[in-house]
Amino acid sequence: MTWKRLRADDCDWEVRLLAGAAEGVDARAEEILEFHPVGAAVRGPRRTVIAAGTYDTMTEADLLAAYRRALPIGGDHYGRPGKQMPDTK
Repeated sequence: MTWKRLRADDCDWEVRLLAGAAEGVDARAEEILEFHPVGAAVRGPRRTVIAAGTYDTMTEADLLAAYRRALPIGGDHYGRPGKQMPDTK
């Protein structure tokens, strides 16, 4: 599968659909969308939840909206290091 790409916040992001569900996510109705920076080690990945089965039909505008909702992982909700997000423990 070829992952989609998105340009946002002066960075290229690879958009991945994660297998398996995180705690609190209904695997039948929702999927986890993860944004990974391409070639930018200073930015951490971000995650958000989308409706199941919508990834293949998402437009660039839909991806950008999902990116804006996505929260950083490995830090708190503000991106500060030290406090892990609940779905990464």
